Parts: sequence; C-alpha cells; structure tokens
Amino acid sequence: MPPLSLRDILPVSTKVRTDAERLDPILIESLASPLSIERRRMETRVLKIAKEETEAMVTVLLRHYDTRNVKARKGIDGLLKTITKDREGQVAVLEGLSNPDQDVRKGVRMLMVEIWGERAAVFATNFEQTIFLTNLARSRDIFVNDIITLVELSKVTFLEGDIERAVEDSVLIVGLLKHRYRSVETMKNYLAEMLKITPELSKLGMMSGRIEESLLTAMKANKRRSFDYTDDLIDDRMREVETIDHLRALGSMVKEQITELPHMSLKDMSGVDVWAFTRLKELVRECSSFSVTGRKGEAIGLIHNFLNDEFSPYMLEQAQGRLSEKDPSIFFTIYTVGLTCLKLISEPLPKVAEELYLTYFRDMEESPSIKAVSWPTNVI
Repeated sequence: MPPLSLRDILPVSTKVRTDAERLDPILIESLASPLSIERRRMETRVLKIAKEETEAMVTVLLRHYDTRNVKARKGIDGLLKTITKDREGQVAVLEGLSNPDQDVRKGVRMLMVEIWGERAAVFATNFEQTIFLTNLARSRDIFVNDIITLVELSKVTFLEGDIERAVEDSVLIVGLLKHRYRSVETMKNYLAEMLKITPELSKLGMMSGRIEESLLTAMKANKRRSFDYTDDLIDDRMREVETIDHLRALGSMVKEQITELPHMSLKDMSGVDVWAFTRLKELVRECSSFSVTGRKGEAIGLIHNFLNDEFSPYMLEQAQGRLSEKDPSIFFTIYTVGLTCLKLISEPLPKVAEELYLTYFRDMEESPSIKAVSWPTNVI
C-alpha cells in the first residue's frame, strides 16, 4: 500500500502557492506598522489569500509566529486563530509539523498548544520523533509506507478532537518504528556475520558461492520487506475515518434540510424507509452485543458497513428527489439514522460522537450531550 497523506483523506486546497510567498518579506513590517490602516490592509490581504492558498498562508504566518515584535505577533496570532476556525486551516497547521523550516515547526508547536492545549505538544513532539525515525529507516531502505499511513491517520484522529487517542497512536507509531528498525538491523547484522564465514563453510565442502548469493538476496529482502501486522491497524483507522465522514455528511444534511424535530409513525412512512428502520434495529442489537463484550472495533466495523454499503447507496437511489420535495418520511429516516449511529459510536469514539452531536443535532434535541439523548423509540 502506498503511503497516504492527510490530503488523501481530507479535502484540502492544492492550488499553486505564490501570493502568500509574496507577502512573506513585508508581513512583519506591515503588521507592526504604527498606522492602523496599514495593519488592517495587511490583515485583509492575508485572510483573502488564505481562502485560496490556506496551507501556504498558514506556513508564512507560522514562520513568523515567534517574532519579537509584539504588535506583529499579536496580529499573526489573531490571523491564525481566525484561519484555523475551519477544518482546512487546522489541516494546514498539522501539515506544518513536517515542514523542513525549523521556524515553521516551532510556530506549529506553539500554536497547537494555544488551540488544543498542552497535550497537543506531546503529539507534536512524538510526530517530530516519527519524522526523524522515518528518515533514518528510509536511509537504510527499510519499508515504512504503512507506518506513514498510520501517521496521517493519527492526524485525522487529532483533527476529529480525540487528542488523547491521537497521542496514544503517536506513541504506538514511535514504538513500531523503533521495533522495525531494530529488527531489520539485527537481521542485517546476522546476515553480514554469516557472509563473513562463508569461506570457512567452503572449506567444509559447502558451495560458498551459492550460500553467499542466498545471503545477499536475503539482505535485500530484509530491507524491503513489508510488515503485515500494521495492515489491521490501518484498516481499523480507515473504517473509523470513513464512518465519521458518512456521519458528518448525514449531519450536514440534517443541518441544511431539517428545521424542526421530525417525527412519524412507521405505518405512515414510505415502504423503502421502513427498511432502514428494520436494519437500524438489527444494527443496534448487534453493536450492543459487541460493546458489552468490549469488541469496540467490530462495532465500528458494523456501523461502517451499514453506512457505506447499505445506507449511502440507498440515499443515492431513493432519497435525492424526495429531499428536494421535502418528503417528511425521508427527513425522519435521515435524522433517525444519523442520531442512532451517533449513539452507537459514542461508546468507542465518545469525543467524535459528542462533537458531531453538538454540531448537527443539538439544536433540535433537549439533551446537552449525546450520552444523555434517549434512543429513538423506533429502533429499540
């Protein structure tokens, strides 16, 4: 599997970055100007460019985040906090963790603490160690593409608000890299020692040429071998990311289309929508069984399969025209599926479930938290 990047997982801008670079030489001087009109003019330009070249503009601001000019630093801090209110701005900050410019990385660490708290500094530190170990492994031709994918997925976890889990993942990743480096180097040293004694083996009547050829082949394979034990981790994280994406899409639909809490009895609903409720009941029963036995990953897998393989195709085939017609049956179905699935993931992914609930469902529910929301009566 080729390594993923955060840009493969999240939709972010990839426009050529030129305007942001042009601002770099004059940024501090303008933001430190004694003339308020000059400062406001620069702030307006920065925010305008950031809409088109988010990562490039964030990188420029981060490069100067620790400037000694108090007035300029205050301006940069305000601009970054404005830009990072949306997801693309936050993605741009995390992309800065791997920027080759040390000043940018320093700015990232400082800003992450400002936005996400002290635990974000632990994540940033582990990430830098990961970059170092990855480069070291690559210099020895050690396969690390799978671990790079895990790194990018840990950044997605961080962005979803589950910072503690992202920190745990970052610790795991550092451990995996160290273990892989040691195991490959140990095998390499063993094979090198075996090569040294091939002349002695030939004296014992063994064909040293064939032995040497086999050992050299083994050394090459040792460097470039893949490691299956990370595949399950990647699959689990990808299922989580895709599940969250499906729920965010459902939540956006609820936010945009539904203006009041929907309710219908099953006998008044469209027949195709009743199918969704039948499947939801089965899903709740199966996931509850997994949660009770601590099999949280399997519960997420069930939710993912339902949303990805069943409900999303159903929405494409059955719902589009009915949404524009404001069919109350499809509104009730979408709302109930979204809320029920949030209830189901609140056990394995509590912080993500809470964030999605507060963003998309809280305005129509009386409960302040997804944990306190009652299960929809039609699915239990």
